[in-house]
Amino acid sequence: MADPEENGEERAVFAHHVQALLSRQQKDDRDAIGATLGRARFQVQGADGQTASPTRRGGKAQAHERVVGFFTASPLTGRDRQSGGFRVPHFDMKPITRTYAPTSAGGHVRRGHEGAAMTAAAHFDYVTNGAKIGIGTHIDYIRRETGLQDPADDLVLDMLDEQDLRNEKNRLAIFSNIPGGLTRQRSLFEAAERYESLPRTHQLMASTASVEGFVMFERMGTAPGWLRAMTRRLREKRDELERKAAKARKTFRHREVAVADVTEQEAYERLAWLDQPPAILGLFRWKQGRTGRVQHRFVGELPDGLSARDRHEILTRFCGTLDADGWMVVGAIHQPDQHNDRRNFHIHVDGYDRPARWLDKEGQWDFDYTERRNGKLVRPFAQNKVRYDAAIGTDSSGKPNIAAMMRHRFITIVNEVVGDQPDIVRYMHGTYADNNVALTPLEHMGNRATGLERRGIVTEVGSRNARKIVADEAAACEARATAAEAALSHELALTRSILAQNRDALTALEAYEALERRLIRRRLQAELADVVVAMARSRADAVIRALTPEPGRPIKAKAGDADLLAGARDHLAEVERHSPSQAERDAERRELARTQTRANAEWNIVQAATGQSPQDRAREPVMVYRARDRAQAPPAAAPSRYDDQKRNRLSAWLEKHASDPALILIEGDEIRLGRSAPLAIDTLMRQFAGSRPVQQLLLRERVRRQADVAKRVRKKQPIETISTTASPIMIPVVEWGVQLFVPEPTLEGTISSTGQAPIWLADESSVNDVPPSPGPHPPDRPAVEITTAREEAKIARRKILAEAGRSRNEASLKEAWAHLIRKRAAITLDGGRYAIDLTGLSDPERLANAPTLRAARAMVPEANAGITPRDLLETHHAGSVADVTTAKPNRPRHIGDVSTIEKQAQTLAPFPGDGKAKGPSKQVVFDQRGKGPQER
Repeated sequence: MADPEENGEERAVFAHHVQALLSRQQKDDRDAIGATLGRARFQVQGADGQTASPTRRGGKAQAHERVVGFFTASPLTGRDRQSGGFRVPHFDMKPITRTYAPTSAGGHVRRGHEGAAMTAAAHFDYVTNGAKIGIGTHIDYIRRETGLQDPADDLVLDMLDEQDLRNEKNRLAIFSNIPGGLTRQRSLFEAAERYESLPRTHQLMASTASVEGFVMFERMGTAPGWLRAMTRRLREKRDELERKAAKARKTFRHREVAVADVTEQEAYERLAWLDQPPAILGLFRWKQGRTGRVQHRFVGELPDGLSARDRHEILTRFCGTLDADGWMVVGAIHQPDQHNDRRNFHIHVDGYDRPARWLDKEGQWDFDYTERRNGKLVRPFAQNKVRYDAAIGTDSSGKPNIAAMMRHRFITIVNEVVGDQPDIVRYMHGTYADNNVALTPLEHMGNRATGLERRGIVTEVGSRNARKIVADEAAACEARATAAEAALSHELALTRSILAQNRDALTALEAYEALERRLIRRRLQAELADVVVAMARSRADAVIRALTPEPGRPIKAKAGDADLLAGARDHLAEVERHSPSQAERDAERRELARTQTRANAEWNIVQAATGQSPQDRAREPVMVYRARDRAQAPPAAAPSRYDDQKRNRLSAWLEKHASDPALILIEGDEIRLGRSAPLAIDTLMRQFAGSRPVQQLLLRERVRRQADVAKRVRKKQPIETISTTASPIMIPVVEWGVQLFVPEPTLEGTISSTGQAPIWLADESSVNDVPPSPGPHPPDRPAVEITTAREEAKIARRKILAEAGRSRNEASLKEAWAHLIRKRAAITLDGGRYAIDLTGLSDPERLANAPTLRAARAMVPEANAGITPRDLLETHHAGSVADVTTAKPNRPRHIGDVSTIEKQAQTLAPFPGDGKAKGPSKQVVFDQRGKGPQER
C-alpha cells in the first residue's frame, strides 16, 4: 500500500502506533475493524502476515486446547455497551433437542464431542441448584455488597436469623407449575427425552472442495471399502452440482454434502481410523440426525436494583403466561457469584411445550405411559403440544414468531414491575435495529466460557463477541464523524446560496470547509487509535481484574496465577511502548487547537460578509412557538423517562415536513403550526420547542426559506409574474420593493385573428398618460439589491405571508376566471373595475354563475380593480362584446384576447358548474387551500 504522504494526503494520526499494534494482533481482530480503519486513511496490514500470541506461538488453538493469547481481543472489556435510562435487554429462547455424539461400543465419546450439549435432566439440575443460596454463598454475597471481610464482626449478619433469610430467598428464587417436588419435576424432563422421536440415522459430512484430499487414501492398499464408497459419493455429488450450475448458467460454488449415513458407533470407528497417521484433520464432520424437541430454555436479564420480591414477581408472572398456554415449566433466579458482576441477576426457565399430568396409579407421566393395542405400541393419555397461530406474528419464513412473542411478554412484565421506581432502567421492546441502536447482538457465553476468558484463555464464542464489540466501537466513531460532516455540508450549502456573488467570502468559506473537514478526520483517527489500543489491552486487562482482589471480593489463589499475572503485566508494558505517549497526545491536541483557531478566523470572514459579527454568532437566536388555540389545552407535561423518545418523534416529524409552508408557518422569530398539523405535534411543540435540537432545526429552516427568497431576487426573477395568458385578476400585492410589470403587446388596439374583441387592462397609475408605442418588450427594471446581511424579521415575514397568500388564492381565481371564459362572457374594464357581461348567457347559466362571481369578487386582492357583474338578472340578450375604445377614453394596454384566455382555460380542470343545472342550485365555495371547490 502506498504511503498517503506520497499521494499528497496527510498521514493518519498515530498511524505508526496503530500499524505496530495491529501487526501483532490476531488476523480476525484486524479484519473486524480493517474496513473502518481503511476509510479513515490507516494502513491496515501486518508486519509479516503472521499471527502471534505470547503463550502459544502459531495459529489458532483447536477446540479442545486451552491457550492464553494476549494478542487476541477479549469480550470482557469492563465497559457497559448501553447507557442511559433505557436498555435493550438480553433475552434468549432456545429450542433443545436430544444430543448424540460418536460413541464407541464401550460407551466412550469421541474427543471433542464430550460437551456437545447438556441433557435436559442435567440442565434442570443446573437451573435449580443455581438458585439455592447456602451459608457460604450468603456470606459471600454480603461481603461483596458491603465490602466487609468479616460481616459477623460488624453485626451485618445475625447468625440467628441467617437461616430464615436464606430460606426466604430460596423460596422466592424458584417457581414451577409441576407438582410433586424437585424429583418429580426432574422426571418430567427425563421422560420427555425418552418420549420424543429418536434420529433414524446420523451423517458424516464433507466439502466438495476436498475431493482431491481422498486421493491419498484411495491409493492406500489398506483403505477400507467404506472410505472408497464415501469418496465415490462425494465425487458424484460434486459432478451433479457442477452440472446444475452449468445448466443454470451460474458460478459453481463448493458446499458441504452428506457422504455417509452412519450410526453413533460407526461414526466413532470411521473417525478414529481417519485420525491415524497420515491423518487429515477436519476432513469429515459429524452431523446428528433429526430428533424431537425435548424442551425450551429461556434466559432473561433482570434490572439492577430490584428487590428479591420484585424479581420473584417477574419470574412468577412470566412463568404464569407459559402455564396459561399449557407449558410445563421450572424457573429460577440466579444471582451473581464471586466471579461475576454484582449486577448479573437473571432468570433461567426450562419449559416443555406439552401439557402433562402425573398418573398416580401407573407412577409415571401421561405421555410416557404406553399400551399395546392391535399389536402396536400406543400412548393413550398423551396430550397434544402447544400450538401458536399466525395471530402472534410471523417471522421471515411465514411461521409464527414465538421467540418475539415471548420477548415482548418478558419486557412488558419487567417494565410493569419496575413501575416508577427511580434509578432503575426500563427495557425497550424490539431488537437493536428496531430501536436504532447501533450494536450487534452478542452470543450468550455461559459460566464456562466466561471463566476461561477471565483467565486469558481464548474461546471461540468469546473471540466472536470481542470482534463484534470492537467493530461496534469503531463503527460508532465513524458514525459520529459522518454525522458531523453531514451537518457541515448542510450548513455550507445554505451559506453558499447567500454568498453566491461574493468571491472573497466564498474563498474564505472554502478554506473554512477544508479546515473543518481536517478537524473531523483527525478526531476520528485519534478515536480509532484509542479503539485499537483498547483492543490490544483487553485480554490482559481482563486477567488483571480477575486476579486482583478487591474489598469484598477475595481471590482464591490457583496454581499458575502468579505467572499469568506477570505475563499480563508484561503484555500491557509492551502495548504501552507501542501506544501514543502523553507527549504525542498533547502535541495532537495543540495541533487541533491551532486548526480550530484558523477555522474560526476564516468563519469570521464569512460572517463579516453576511453582516453578522462574532458576537451575534455567539448569541444564538431563539424561535418562539405560538401554541395553537385549543378548547382544552393539554396540561404542562412533567419530565418523564419517555422524553427522549417524544423529542425524537417531534424531530422526525419536523425533518419530514419542515419545507411545507402549509404545516409550518415561520414569521420572524415566531413559529406556528398549520391547521392540518396533528394535535399531537402541537402538544410536543409546547413541551420541546425550546430544546436545542428542535431550535437548530427550526433555525435552519428559517435560513433556508430566506435564502430561497434571496436566490429568486438575485436571479432577477419577480416573485410573481403575469403571463398574457394568465388571469388579469391574479395581481399580487407587492410589499418588499420589487416592481412588477405587465409585458407590452407587439400589436396594440387590433382585433385578434379570431375576430373577437381584445381584452384591455387599464393602468391605474397612468390613466391619462400616452400609451406606449408598439415595439419590443421594455427592458427589465434592475433587480433590487438584497444584501447578504441578516434580513429584518418583519421583511422575511411579509415575504412568506405574501407568497403563501398568492398560492392559496391562485387556484380559486383561475377556476373562476376560466369558468367565465368558457361561458363566453364579455369581460371589460370600466373605471378601474372588471365588468362581466352575462347577458349572452341563459337563465340557468346566469343563476349558476352568481355564486361564482361572488366568490371571485371576494378573492380579488385589495386594489382598485375588482369584479362587477353587469345585467346579471336580465333575461334578454343585450349583445356580445362592448366597444372598448368608445367605452373608455383612456387608452389601456392590450393584454390578450378572449380566444387566447380561452385556450389557457381549456387546460384547467373542469369546473363543477359546467353544463346545465339540474335541480335547485347549490352554493359553491372555493377551498382556500387550493384543493378545489367544496359544496356546502
